[in-house]
Parts: sequence; structure tokens; C-alpha cells
Amino acid sequence: MAGLLVPAAFIALAFILLPLVDEQPERTARMTRGLFGPTAWPTMMLYGVAFFASGWLLQDLLKTLWQFKPFSRAGTRQPAGGPSASRGSPGGGLRSELTMIAGIAMIAAYGYLIAVIGFAFATLLFLVGWILLGGIFRPRLIVLVSSLGTLGLLYLFVKLASMPLSRGEGVFADWTIALYRFLRVF
Repeated sequence: MAGLLVPAAFIALAFILLPLVDEQPERTARMTRGLFGPTAWPTMMLYGVAFFASGWLLQDLLKTLWQFKPFSRAGTRQPAGGPSASRGSPGGGLRSELTMIAGIAMIAAYGYLIAVIGFAFATLLFLVGWILLGGIFRPRLIVLVSSLGTLGLLYLFVKLASMPLSRGEGVFADWTIALYRFLRVF
């Protein structure tokens, strides 16, 4: 049952962080030029975390209920398959849980960095980190996927959807404007 606490904590954390995404809803409403505003992306990510953590919680709950036998021959309660069945599957374990926690921490950091360094640079860093977290370490592939992914999202959100994405603060705002002009997304 202790394994159910981790997905439940992710669900709770996602709903605790949701109100913090948009601290000034009136200002955000003025900035929105279409269906989606500047807080749509981090809000969708948090709803995604809550949705997938709910699926994880449901899966673990059903697995726990399915494998639990009320009584063994000796009259004591234990999971189906004997005492060793409660130790987890051979492919999962601590490494996969740490990877998942690192992924969720990256999503939270991404949401924070969008305001500080801007959408373009935060997305590039996020994609590089996500690829590395996935176990891909080929430099050309990392550069190609993260660059094309960032460019695709910039064109989708800035050019096609006309969303006013965060450009960052200070020098990052200047770099973002220079990047937008170079890419002709204005």
C-alpha cells in the first residue's frame, strides 16, 4: 500500500501547483489573443501529470487488489505468489521510480524557467534533458530532436496560434526577440 502514496502525491502536487501557474488572471486574459493564452502550456502539463499519475495510481491499486489473497494455508495474509511477490517486478524498481520523479521535477523546472529564460530557451533545455533522461546519449540526435522540436513548437504557438509566449527576462528577452526575427515568426 505504501507504493500508492507516490502517485497520490503527484496528483496532489499537480493540483496544488495549478493555482500558482497564473498569479494574475486578469493580465493573462488581456494577453490572450486566441483560444490559448500564455499559461495554457504549463497548465496542460500539470493536468497531464495529474491524469497520468491517476492512471498509475489506479494501475497499482488494481494490481494490489488483484494479487492480494485474503488468507494463505497457514491462516496469514500475504500477496499471491508468496512473500517475494511484494518486492516488485524485475524490470521496475527504484531506478524507474527515480527516473519518473526526475521527469516530473523537470516538468516543474520547465514551467518555472519559461518565465525566467523564455519559452524558446526553456523548451530547448527541457527537450535536451528529456532526451537524456530517456537514455539517448548520441549528440547529433540530441541536437537535431531538441532543435527541431523547439522550432516546431515556436512556429506552432507563435506563428500559427499567435500566442504571446514568455520571452524571458533581461538578456533572454533580447535573445528571444533576435531569435524570433531570425526565424521570422513575428
